[in-house]
Amino acid sequence: MTFAVVPELRDLDKERLRDARGTSYREYVRSLVPRYGVVWLHIACGYAVLLAVGLGVAALDGRWLGVLADRALGVSLGALLFGYTLAFLHLFLHEAAHWNLAPSRTWNDRLANLLLGSFLGVDIRSYRPIHWEHHRHLGTTRDTERSYFESLSLRFVVEALTGIRVLRVLAGRRRALASAPAKGEERAARSRHQPFTAAVLNLALLALLVLSGNYAVALAWALGLGVVFPFFASVRQVLEHRDERARADVDYASVDHGAVNRMFGSGPLASTLGGAGFNRHLLHHLEPQLSYTRLAELERFLLGTELRDALLTHRATYVGTFVRLLRAGAAR
Repeated sequence: MTFAVVPELRDLDKERLRDARGTSYREYVRSLVPRYGVVWLHIACGYAVLLAVGLGVAALDGRWLGVLADRALGVSLGALLFGYTLAFLHLFLHEAAHWNLAPSRTWNDRLANLLLGSFLGVDIRSYRPIHWEHHRHLGTTRDTERSYFESLSLRFVVEALTGIRVLRVLAGRRRALASAPAKGEERAARSRHQPFTAAVLNLALLALLVLSGNYAVALAWALGLGVVFPFFASVRQVLEHRDERARADVDYASVDHGAVNRMFGSGPLASTLGGAGFNRHLLHHLEPQLSYTRLAELERFLLGTELRDALLTHRATYVGTFVRLLRAGAAR
């Protein structure tokens, strides 16, 4: 299967490429087996943060600034942290799409659906074929994950915050599932089942919080899930794949956008907004089957080869890219 990366790496001869010590690229990549313990440690940290935020919002209620002020502060900070952490956990569904949560593919999918998809509304077996088409057709009109087709503008931000963009993404996935020739009806049925399960679980959680008197936590969770999480999920893909020279007046559903990938580094923001390997997105598109737990090693290897300059050219930061794309969207 052929994957779209960036023009400089499109015709990369993986058989010939070697580092300064003579180690072949193919040989090195084969040695990079997943570190499942690291994967589940990161997922556990995400859940621990959700719990800590909930306890923190509850503890803040009326302690220092007065009931109304503390609740406003708690709800605001809680919503931001809940949504950001949910966006972080959501990235591990992508890792599951590449069968990198567990050695067994059966258990990979079971764990993904049970611990992630059940409250985020995604069935991994339905998502996987859509995502693989993204790898095959990145930058073309056939890409199945196309948030980056639109410029980063005030309208985009408002739609991301209000959930409109999420509805568009879900509608696009349903169309992609319906057009899939193999088991399309079965996948479509599963894709409807998980959102229903997620709605039940989240409503049950909200009801439990309200009945126990934790109104601030309930409101923070609702806003985090419904506003903050969709915002980060929508904007992140644009930052990874939108060309800064792309025109806001061009319909990239009709005209190829071109493959763009970036490397965002390993800082605290890059490692959480771009968790599960999204901070090294170019390398993920170069080797989609490789666990994110080994991408840093792959980067070090490539920096010791003739690809060093090409790799450095694609380094960026999330904040810097956001500012540049927002300016580009406003200028056209």
